[in-house]
Order: sequence, then C-alpha cells, then structure tokens
Amino acid sequence: MDAFNFVFSLFGLLLGFSLAEVLSGFAKALNRRHIVRLGWLTPLLAVFLMLDLTGFWSWAWGDREQLAPAYGILIIGLFVSGLYYLAASIVFPGEFGEHTDFDQHYMDHRRFVLGAVFICNLIPVAPDFITRASAIPGIELVQTGLYFGALIIAWATRNKAVNIAALAVLIAVLSFAGLASVVPILG
Repeated sequence: MDAFNFVFSLFGLLLGFSLAEVLSGFAKALNRRHIVRLGWLTPLLAVFLMLDLTGFWSWAWGDREQLAPAYGILIIGLFVSGLYYLAASIVFPGEFGEHTDFDQHYMDHRRFVLGAVFICNLIPVAPDFITRASAIPGIELVQTGLYFGALIIAWATRNKAVNIAALAVLIAVLSFAGLASVVPILG
C-alpha cells in the first residue's frame, strides 16, 4: 500500500459517508415531499455539498504526491473529513413531520454548513495559492473568487433570493470545473 492509499483509506470512508448522508437526506425528503415544504434552498445546498465533496476528493487525488502519512497530515485530514461529515449531517433535518419547512431549516443551519465548507476548502486552497501565486491561471483565479465570494454571500445574508442565487453560482462554478476537467478546451 502506498502512502496516499494509507492516508486516504480512512478519509475516503468519511467523505463517502458524507455523500451518503446527503443522499439519504435527499431520498427521505423526496419520499415525503407531499407532506413537507421542500423549497429550493436545502435541495440546492445538498447539490452544492455533493459537488464540493466530489471536488475535494478530486483535489486529494491530484495532490496525492504531497499527502505523506505524517501525523500532522492525518490530523488535518481528520479535521477536514470530520467537518464535511458534520456539515453533511445537518443539510437536511434529522426528523421531519408534516409541517417541516426545509427553507427555514436551511436558514437556521446554513452558517454552520457553509462555514464548515469554507474552512474545508480554505485548508487546501490557501497554501496552494501562497506557494504558486504568480503561476495561477486567470481562469482559476476567477473560479476561486466566484466560489469563495458566493460562499461568503450565502453565509452572510438571510435573503432567500440572494441565497438561491449564491448557491446557483456555487453549483455553476463547481459544474464548470468538473466539465473543464474532462473537456480540455475549457481548462
């Protein structure tokens, strides 16, 4: 087993559980959509978090050469994957009955979820931007600026329309990044 597989065996499980947590909440919500008020905010947050988790997984693979099985790296990995799992656990209500309003649940929990995602992404992005600041392609700067800007706006405002727009921007940025990774002309 190489160093990356050793390091990522534990954190890959936690990230996988995070995806399962969001998908499970989505499935439960869709099954009860006739008796709850699903709205737009929580489903958009769920889609964003699933894309973000997938992007983090992709980043980890791309930087696998730097992920040595040192204790400090393991602690950072535990922190990030644990934070992702906690955020994923809160996207959907734990229990919901006939009058559950998912938009209100989003408003009540968005700061923790979005704040956790902010921290999880800042940990790998900050050192990367510091070490190669002058070599960062313009498109990457734009994507990163849009990403963190929309994340901060969604975290900071209680306006429903602004949150929907910010989540749409986040989904668009991550979708573009995903598409650009398989269609070389976009990258």
